[in-house]
Amino acid sequence: MVARQGQPGPGIAVRKAVVDVLVVAGFADDKSIRTLMVSELREALDHPFTFSDQLTGRDQLIEIVSACCRIVEGLNVLAGVIEFLRPGSKECAEVRTLVSSVRMHEVVPESEQEKLRDRLAGFAPPGLGLAVRRAARYVSPPPCYEDAAAAFSGLADFNAGPGELPPLLIFVELIAAECEDRLAGELRAWADGQVRRLRLGDALELLREELAAARPAPSRLYLLIVVRPDPIEDDLYEVSCWRQDDPEDWPPVRGTTTLVRESRLEGHVDELVAESERAWSEVASDVVLEFVLPRALLNLPVHSWATERASGSPKPLYLSYPTVVRSLERMSSPRWHRVWRQRWESWIGDPSIERVYFCRSGDRDDRLRLEAILSNEQWGMTVLTESPPVSATSSQDELLPALRAGVPVIVWHPTAPSEAVREVVAWLAESSGGLGDLPALARESRLDVLRDPPSSSDGGALTDLVVLWDDPNRLLPLGETGVIGHPEGGAERDRAS
Repeated sequence: MVARQGQPGPGIAVRKAVVDVLVVAGFADDKSIRTLMVSELREALDHPFTFSDQLTGRDQLIEIVSACCRIVEGLNVLAGVIEFLRPGSKECAEVRTLVSSVRMHEVVPESEQEKLRDRLAGFAPPGLGLAVRRAARYVSPPPCYEDAAAAFSGLADFNAGPGELPPLLIFVELIAAECEDRLAGELRAWADGQVRRLRLGDALELLREELAAARPAPSRLYLLIVVRPDPIEDDLYEVSCWRQDDPEDWPPVRGTTTLVRESRLEGHVDELVAESERAWSEVASDVVLEFVLPRALLNLPVHSWATERASGSPKPLYLSYPTVVRSLERMSSPRWHRVWRQRWESWIGDPSIERVYFCRSGDRDDRLRLEAILSNEQWGMTVLTESPPVSATSSQDELLPALRAGVPVIVWHPTAPSEAVREVVAWLAESSGGLGDLPALARESRLDVLRDPPSSSDGGALTDLVVLWDDPNRLLPLGETGVIGHPEGGAERDRAS
């Protein structure tokens, strides 16, 4: 074993990030894999790695990671062991990213950092959180700091990939845009000196060109919630979320996967929304909620699920957000993506009522009739005659032909007759001049029904209208099967009890 001599070990931010990756990957819940990991580390590093069996799984991981940090090349060996145990896994790549590169503390002397840390003390502009999240782009969850000085110190602990700017330098450039001219000049001059030391002048120049380029102000953030039935227990669901914190960053970092009983599903979504709103407290963007669901769950009334339940006066999601569903099967089936992308581009160019196909009961007389109709590129949206059945093998299925044809927008109503739904869609198109932003249009129209019920012409069909709005440019890394986690892979089964 070779202990570190004369140089600091990785800071607490790096250690916490590594531990968090391992917790999400299930190491805290699986004693056997921790035992195997410790065995491999003992052999590779000649270190005893002793810890009490009374510690929780996470606490044991903290001791293991901290011990590796006290040994030269300890974290690199840890990354190699994880790669050995979980080859090609997400956690392997994330740990390697965190530990494989040179740390800022080793290339930027403390005296250099101290020059600016005092100047940033107490400075907490509105864009602080966004700057930190972008700088620490590989860290999940992103760190939070009370002011720019704390962020300056904390981000110095994080690594960068080969040829990339360290997170601290990215943060300095981003925060300079929030400062008065004199301090901004000092920050940029400091950054110039560091990139000369690191020989990363080209990378800094590219970042500055990007920041200086004129870009339209981002208008929307997305919260995607994936709900899947647990493969073992009937009343259990896997719930994962991808929360977009930076409008320019896609895909966002995936949150934890939690197993939730059916009776707690709506409440858990309320908690996810509340947590997201806390994270978005510094931004002024609009927000869209998207539920990525398998067809068996597409009829869940997610748009009307209650938020702020603890207040004693809950309100439905659609009151606060455009809320839509998306197809998990299509997102996780690459063989359908080419025609889907083609049809989406065509639809966005002309989202008119003439592009909407209204299904008829006779379309189901022949199994291939609807497939042939929807193969016509004229159709960018279709309205089903009824709610899709839970199985694609049903002879009454209108959903599968629409998905396979690449139709990106699919609408139906759980109870209203198809004629009433047709009238609602036509009314929405006429009132707005098109259907290019149907999610926002449906929400605003629902609010109009609440504001002035007598003037509403929807006959009650609008409130529970289901909008499947599927943008192929916002895919999630689900894999071909769509499987997003199980207890052995990091899902939190304990929370379901």
